Amino acid sequence: MRRAVAGLAACAALWCTPADASLIISASVDGGGTIFAVDNSLVNTCGAPVVGPCQLADLDPTLGTLVVGSHTISGNLLVLPTVQTADVATVPGTINRLDSTGTQFTNLDTVSHSILVAIGATDFQGPSLQAFTTGAGQFSTLGTGYADTTITMRYFDDPTNQQGAETPTDTPGSLLDTFTFVPTTNPQSFSHNGGPFAVNDPNLFSMTLQYEAVIGPGVRITGREQTEIKPLAAVAQPSTGMLVGLGALLMSLGLVYRHKQ
Repeated sequence: MRRAVAGLAACAALWCTPADASLIISASVDGGGTIFAVDNSLVNTCGAPVVGPCQLADLDPTLGTLVVGSHTISGNLLVLPTVQTADVATVPGTINRLDSTGTQFTNLDTVSHSILVAIGATDFQGPSLQAFTTGAGQFSTLGTGYADTTITMRYFDDPTNQQGAETPTDTPGSLLDTFTFVPTTNPQSFSHNGGPFAVNDPNLFSMTLQYEAVIGPGVRITGREQTEIKPLAAVAQPSTGMLVGLGALLMSLGLVYRHKQ
């Protein structure tokens, strides 16, 4: 994780996300200030209830695992812990994976609220030629109906390895997949699987997840999950025949050169 202590301190004072971070989650409620957390940073500039812009602490010291604890936003939105992980492939056939899981988000208010969340990480290992996506969760309501409740999930790929999620709208690269779900029965679950999607990530790359939701009064979303994976592709190795042919060609070129000399 390439992050300077001075950079973190400056960002805590300015309510920004450090430019050299790797795993970040950022969110806004009703278009308000950014609320964010950075992997392996204990900085907490938020009050209670949480009102952006501010930074929440990562509760897990493991690099590549970002855990945000329970908090209340603006006094009416109860958010239970969320877990974000970034796994980097090591050998061909292993997986680059970015995922985010939220245990519960409950709107205790009498009006609907909108949320926008992004999760981004850098330095995944290429080459990668395919991407797969998934998303899931469950809605329930206290019996007052869902009002205008909805959720949209998006998945992004960036072969230039730019940091995503420095703000909730920060989604570098190209959109690979998206889907929208509107609950109609109580309770109701949703699930989505996408891919394979063709990608061209020859070197280090980044991935970003984003979801946007409207949560009606008395509505709860439970077990929200979002994942993007890319297998590490095998690098083509030259065959023995190709090597022999190349050696013969080089030898013939050498003989021609000596003859001319």
